[in-house]
Amino acid sequence: MWKCSLTNGSIEVFSGNSLRGEYLLIQEPYCRVCATPGVSTDWCTWHGRCYGFDKAFAMGLYYPSRGDPSSVGWNDFLSKHIRGLKRYPGYATPLGLGLSLCITKIYIELQKMDLIVPVPKFATELKKAMNGSGKMYNQATELSKVISMKTGIPCAEALEKLREQKMKGLTVDERWAVVKGLYRVCDKGVIERMKVILVDDVFTSGATVSECSDMLLRAGSECVNVLVAGRDTG
Repeated sequence: MWKCSLTNGSIEVFSGNSLRGEYLLIQEPYCRVCATPGVSTDWCTWHGRCYGFDKAFAMGLYYPSRGDPSSVGWNDFLSKHIRGLKRYPGYATPLGLGLSLCITKIYIELQKMDLIVPVPKFATELKKAMNGSGKMYNQATELSKVISMKTGIPCAEALEKLREQKMKGLTVDERWAVVKGLYRVCDKGVIERMKVILVDDVFTSGATVSECSDMLLRAGSECVNVLVAGRDTG
């Protein structure tokens, strides 16, 4: 059974009574709007294109390994679990527990939110679990379920993706172009007048969460904040 414990600057991750590793929490300086590391909010230029959400909150930094054992991302425990979630839905449990601790202990303003909504995938983009179950799943949905269970904030799959559109390999400008018209609210009644936490595994360019947030606002949500396991360092 997975357990998480907040320490100074990290979240310790246990399997049973065995410490398996630490999720290193994002550290100052970082932008308080888009969680870009290494820069203050006033000097951050990254979120100038973002829209819809008020703030993006990240548990820590995501370092792509690109198969290079010498890279930071190869051994970074949080990055390994985020990559693992793409193949094994069980990684949603420790990651979701860590994100729940962020809500209850660090980003306490999120405790005032009313609803958790995962960033959706198109049916052909769902991941197939490599654990032999054959389960088809969306990483953001799996994370949202764990966070909802631990925090008591209800969860609803109120958004849908209208077509298959992979972001991997696209430039930043291409990402911002393809998200237009890519999402819609499928359950307007559940998000009206709600303060929404939009959940995803990784924040990269901000294009996806911006468009999803905008759709929620247009459909009647009061406000949207984004919560992700990792802020992509590129």
